[in-house]
Amino acid sequence: MSDEVILSFESVTLPPHPPYEAGLAGVSFSLNAAELMLVRVEQGLSRLAFADAAQGLVEPDSGRVMFLGEDWRSMPPNRAAERRGSIGRVFEANGWISNLDVDENITLAQRHHTSRPEGEIVAEASALAAQFGLAELPRVRPAVVRHADLRRAEWVRAFAGSPRLILLENPTKEASGNALPSLVTAVKAARGRGAAVIWIADDERILSKVGPDATCRFEFRGDGLVPWEGNTQHG
Repeated sequence: MSDEVILSFESVTLPPHPPYEAGLAGVSFSLNAAELMLVRVEQGLSRLAFADAAQGLVEPDSGRVMFLGEDWRSMPPNRAAERRGSIGRVFEANGWISNLDVDENITLAQRHHTSRPEGEIVAEASALAAQFGLAELPRVRPAVVRHADLRRAEWVRAFAGSPRLILLENPTKEASGNALPSLVTAVKAARGRGAAVIWIADDERILSKVGPDATCRFEFRGDGLVPWEGNTQHG
């Protein structure tokens, strides 16, 4: 594993104010390049401050969140936006821009934050779509795409552009049962390129299947993040 630190939380505390159902209380960890961190959460707990804090979208009351060696709070807005362009994410709740087609949503970050040719961006997204079992990139509004396909489209968006950090919040929710292997394969490939990955889930059976490849395992108890000794055998 690389010794490059991608993400670190340093005694991060954030009370559980709306829209969050759970906050953070003195959370500390460090995640290096190519590492996979599993995080188990309670069943039905759908809004956590954790991923938003990791992405610099919400500031902690105390402590620091460091991304690629920089404190999110000290970054100028333009630099923070640029840094977020190197983070892929599957959201627990809806993360789509409703007035853009799904394919436009998927390619938006790459078109905005990079100088890659349009054809290259679309070709990569199309290849990922095929890998995840989509016949093509949906070229319609998110509201008219069935949930299982929309979930896989989120995977395409999360892995496009070789992100440095990938945040997966219950990524298999509403996806079909045979979808997990392709997602695990994509995680392995991303880690091979040096990406750090955080996989958050409330289904211990899913985490047990991913577990053997994990670098570290945690669970939330209340607002605290503690080591998790869950089942790590293939299911």
